Amino acid sequence: MSKTLVICDNEFLSILYVMNLEVYLATKVELFHSTEEGIEFHKKNKDINLIISLDNVQKKDSFKILQDYKTGYAVKTPFIIIGGESDKEINPTMFVISSRYHLQGILKKAASILNVTAKQMAEMQISPYYPVSIVPMIEVLKSAPCNIYIETNSTHKIFAKQGESLEKNLIELKEKGEKYLYVKSTERLVIVNSVSLNLVDKITSTLKNLSQATTANTEEKVEALSDGFEFAAANLFSSDEVKNEMTEIANASAKVMADVAKESVSLKALMATMMSNRSGYIFTHSMITSYVANHIIKNVSWGGENQTDKINFILFFHDIYLSPIYLKHPELRFERSLHKHPALSEKELDIVMNHAKLAAELVVSYKRCPMGADLMIKQHHGMKKGSGFAFKYPEDLSPLSKVLLVAEAFVEQFLEVTDKKEKVEMKLIIPKLVEEFVLPSYIKIVQTLVNLPI
Repeated sequence: MSKTLVICDNEFLSILYVMNLEVYLATKVELFHSTEEGIEFHKKNKDINLIISLDNVQKKDSFKILQDYKTGYAVKTPFIIIGGESDKEINPTMFVISSRYHLQGILKKAASILNVTAKQMAEMQISPYYPVSIVPMIEVLKSAPCNIYIETNSTHKIFAKQGESLEKNLIELKEKGEKYLYVKSTERLVIVNSVSLNLVDKITSTLKNLSQATTANTEEKVEALSDGFEFAAANLFSSDEVKNEMTEIANASAKVMADVAKESVSLKALMATMMSNRSGYIFTHSMITSYVANHIIKNVSWGGENQTDKINFILFFHDIYLSPIYLKHPELRFERSLHKHPALSEKELDIVMNHAKLAAELVVSYKRCPMGADLMIKQHHGMKKGSGFAFKYPEDLSPLSKVLLVAEAFVEQFLEVTDKKEKVEMKLIIPKLVEEFVLPSYIKIVQTLVNLPI
């Protein structure tokens, strides 16, 4: 069995990386929360087949530290560095995957390095028992989702029956130095699904605690929001059970997004926080749009806190079907240019044209979806049926839909100027918006942006 060293200080990602690498690639994982500890372990254990690390760990440039280690010690072990502007191969043994939650891309690259083939995966499924690290189970599982076994003298005995409490027994087992438990190979995906479900609860609790905490800073809130956004996007095509719990994260995120908008003194300050967090384009776009929409709602006569919560919920889901495309093509930017982008497949182009409709269909099935949220998601590009992009905006859209349209249009202008590292000037952006939104009801909304803190 291969061995993989993972260096990650994010509690949610640590669990996901360990669980997915073990379950899908049958590699034994050693997890460290600091780059220095990981390197010291590797110096003493040269049988490691792969090192996977976030590019920034404990606010240190892990990428540079590992590059220096690789060069200074002539390390031949392949590296996958997670984070950065785009996926790339630095040299034949060092690779970058841009998105932290792009599990499919991480697993695909790791499989090629570890030489895990489809045939080997089929053989793994035939094996009666499958090892699973204790670490993710301790972090999130309170009870056994299926029968769990322990290996003693090459035989497997029941450790916990399905439904039995795990917490106390797992901690005791870890203290004894045990690292792995086993499940029947046919049930290993049950563990993955259960861990994902419990991660929803963990992320939701973190967000709720942050919205109530008096000492939490904006940076902490943005990091937790980023985890929630990216986890939801990564699990878009997972089990129905996991997808149906996403409203919990979305509702908790709506409150924290409102807090971040209130706490950020200007768009420039919020953008700096987003860049520090190394957030993906979809999340950055949504968070900046939340700030702008929050300002508009405060400056229209009918605005209120309920509208802010609703629009933040909408922003959580409105572009969720575009997330896999942005994960695969991290160099992409503005939505309007996607529908004819040469890098996209025919299927991806179809998703671009229909992502509003697909997202609306997703949320309408949720029990705790705010009233009318599905309609506003469907209309967020000005098309009543949710397909395509409007160039003339209809009058008979809801007021909040109009707020979202104007806010998103402003944010695209803002991000385009910011990307070019040019000065953002309202006297240049406002006339462009007036030209785009010609009807009086939209012009009133555009006018609220005149005093938007830049």
